[in-house]
Amino acid sequence: MSVYTILKNKEFQDITSRYNIGSLMSSKGISDGITNTNYFLDTTNGKYVLTIFEDIKRSKVIKYLKLMNFFSSEGLCAPEIMLTKSGDILTMVKNKPCSIMKKLSGDTVKKTNTDICRSLGELIGRFHITSSKFKTKINNSRDIIWVEKTLDKIINDVSNNQAKLLMKARKVFIDFFSRQLPIGIIHSDLFRDNVLADKNNITGIIDYYYSFTGPLIYELAVIVNDWCVNMDGTINKIKFEALLQSYSSIRKISKSEMKQINNAMVAAALRFYLSRLSDMVFPKVGEITHIKDPYIFENILVQRLNKK
Repeated sequence: MSVYTILKNKEFQDITSRYNIGSLMSSKGISDGITNTNYFLDTTNGKYVLTIFEDIKRSKVIKYLKLMNFFSSEGLCAPEIMLTKSGDILTMVKNKPCSIMKKLSGDTVKKTNTDICRSLGELIGRFHITSSKFKTKINNSRDIIWVEKTLDKIINDVSNNQAKLLMKARKVFIDFFSRQLPIGIIHSDLFRDNVLADKNNITGIIDYYYSFTGPLIYELAVIVNDWCVNMDGTINKIKFEALLQSYSSIRKISKSEMKQINNAMVAAALRFYLSRLSDMVFPKVGEITHIKDPYIFENILVQRLNKK
């Protein structure tokens, strides 16, 4: 949630006037995240978040926003997207789509423990069961085509050893996504900074803008790589088991999925290693920007590939 599109107070006033959310009192840019521009808005009616979509087409933004409202209506800790006075789910500012949603309570998760891993596992189990009701298919914006393009873009800016690691992981990525595994709508970006909590009670899941219809086990792989790892990239077995056991209490993980969980973690690590390398080599220009460390995923890739 960086700030790339700068708005003046008059522009904030214009946007908020399109909604029944009261009068604007203050606005503040949000530094976390890396893809879209986000602002906190305080109005006479409450607290909201304004998101300006920098690189996502309007048609796909609408799918994401409808997905969030679907999960919100199902009581699954998703933010409610506000409709404009004319009933639209988004509006435009500076020729870019934007939306306003209610601000959820809680703070982003800084550190994990077995209790919050257990809470997340149960919630994502319900998330996946419920997602079967959402009938709109969403394509993966970080598929093999994206992997190939991003590799081509950054390959000359990495070391020989890094290039070998990336190419080895690429083969696993292709193999994993070619397999017939249980699929559904997945968030696919469930890092700690996209989960809000009050102590060990999860209060919100945000940033659904990489959601897609894909292997359910991939969701858990993304989570494990961020929530259940030690400093050296190895898996913290206690947190890992807490996550999977609580998830399985809601939705049983199949044998075919368990056989592929390490490959899923390789595929997930490659996706985020590549995106962070690309952001580091080709940073976006903005007033407030946040570039995440790519080398965390280099360690994770080494660990996961060594297990094969």
